Amino acid sequence: MQQQVDWSKWALGIFVLLAIIIRWGTFSPSVINHDESTYFLIGNGLLEGQIYLVDSFDTKPIGIFLIYAAMSWLSGGSIFLLRLLTAVVVGFTAFLIFRLGKKTTTDERVGWAAGIGYLLLCSIFKYYGLSPNTELFFVPFTIGAMLLIWGADRNVFHFVLAGLLLGLGFMIKYVIAADAFAIGVFLLWRAWQNKQLGKAIFQECLPMTVVFFLPLLTTYAYYASIGQLDAFLFYTFDVTSRYPVSASWGSRAIFTLAFFGRFFPFTLLAIFAFLAPLQRDRQWQQFLLFWLLCVVVITILPGKTFGHYQIQLMPPLALLAGTWFFQERNSQAWLRKLPIRWGWGIMALSVISLSVGLWSYFNKKVDDPQVVALELKQRLQPGDLVYTGNYHHITYHLLDQQSLTPYVHSSLMLYEHPVSA
Repeated sequence: MQQQVDWSKWALGIFVLLAIIIRWGTFSPSVINHDESTYFLIGNGLLEGQIYLVDSFDTKPIGIFLIYAAMSWLSGGSIFLLRLLTAVVVGFTAFLIFRLGKKTTTDERVGWAAGIGYLLLCSIFKYYGLSPNTELFFVPFTIGAMLLIWGADRNVFHFVLAGLLLGLGFMIKYVIAADAFAIGVFLLWRAWQNKQLGKAIFQECLPMTVVFFLPLLTTYAYYASIGQLDAFLFYTFDVTSRYPVSASWGSRAIFTLAFFGRFFPFTLLAIFAFLAPLQRDRQWQQFLLFWLLCVVVITILPGKTFGHYQIQLMPPLALLAGTWFFQERNSQAWLRKLPIRWGWGIMALSVISLSVGLWSYFNKKVDDPQVVALELKQRLQPGDLVYTGNYHHITYHLLDQQSLTPYVHSSLMLYEHPVSA
């Protein structure tokens, strides 16, 4: 009998390769989202000796700029390679989700479905994962932490390391606190059920919480050491507290429902799976639903309807939808009877269609910042400086110049709400 191939051994390479194949058409444009340009320019500034919150300013924690500084150093400043590295991060995250789905259900099919689901979810729409935003970079920290703490053989070291990962993710974007809260509540709830609440508090949650704050405290100490503590406290707490806007709960509800409608096939699979309970993965499903609800709350609190906020919803949705593929689940028998080659065919068709479609969409357009930069290069005299105003600030990089203002993203100077904050 021919031995079956163990594809899980190649899972990391498969997910990274799939991410690159799907997203390669997005590697060349100068701009997909202005936020990415900000990360890139401030990250480059850090490489040149600038100090964040002293020489350049934004509303994000320093983590995302350190990541872009590292990627810029690795890529030599190439936008194409930056996008390639982002695709590698997305593929690695999908691999971690695969591992988490497999570990929590002991079913490899669930892992594959969840990992592939995440890849597709964040690689379809321009402002829901195609543009490199902070969410793509802190999600792997969340999944890594969950991989560390899930299981019966965990010890204090696992929770310490999980807390460190969540704390590092917190320094990329503060909203990872919703993920950390979901994890903490789940640990306490599980311990209460097992009559081990004391152990959960002192050996799990307390070490994880203490270590969670270490990256923030280290950053605090750094700014204190250079005499810039006031700037750190102002941008970390004052500006952040003023960032939310007034919005009706109706508009927030529509924003949330639109996400689940936009990705309706995954939403439907998640509903099908949750409505077909099995003892072996019920606790996992309940946690995923609670995690999803926590993230929904954190995404609607700012009152802004930015699609990239909802990238944070994609891991729990992909994992919950993935549980539909659990071998012991038998709901929607008509769908399960479809030949497995149909499933692989649909997946292959989806990957190829996305790859070709994204390349066609992004590469048929004129790259305006690139055109403008080439024109300016012909006109600029030695020593001439360029101020982009409200135009694409990636032009600074294309001209090998720095922003003339410390507020690299022009919205911080020109839009009423950021100015007010």
